[in-house]
Amino acid sequence: MKAVHVICRFEEDTKRPKGIFKIEGKDQYISEAWDFSNEDAESLIGGTIFFHTAKSEKSFFGGTVSAFEELYRDDLVRKERIRFTLTSTLESKNQPWCGMDHSMAWTSGIINIEDN
Repeated sequence: MKAVHVICRFEEDTKRPKGIFKIEGKDQYISEAWDFSNEDAESLIGGTIFFHTAKSEKSFFGGTVSAFEELYRDDLVRKERIRFTLTSTLESKNQPWCGMDHSMAWTSGIINIEDN
């Protein structure tokens, strides 16, 4: 199964994760404005996304990706972005960072994990 670990900061004023929103009336979430290619985003459908505040910290949230769509953000340098739809899973919390971990890495890159 494909997976990705990403750094997700918190809003200073609300203390909520930036770009993660619950879909009203559903047990799903939107996570948006990620700098992934369409090919990488598509490979994550059915896979897992893990959100970390730092690579040295375990994931605080995550889930199974069910869809993605392209997003255009005029306020960002790279304007073409990705919005994921995911269902939160307990198994995606408290997981250690895996994958690329150099100092500038904000993502692990797409990795393969074993199904449990």
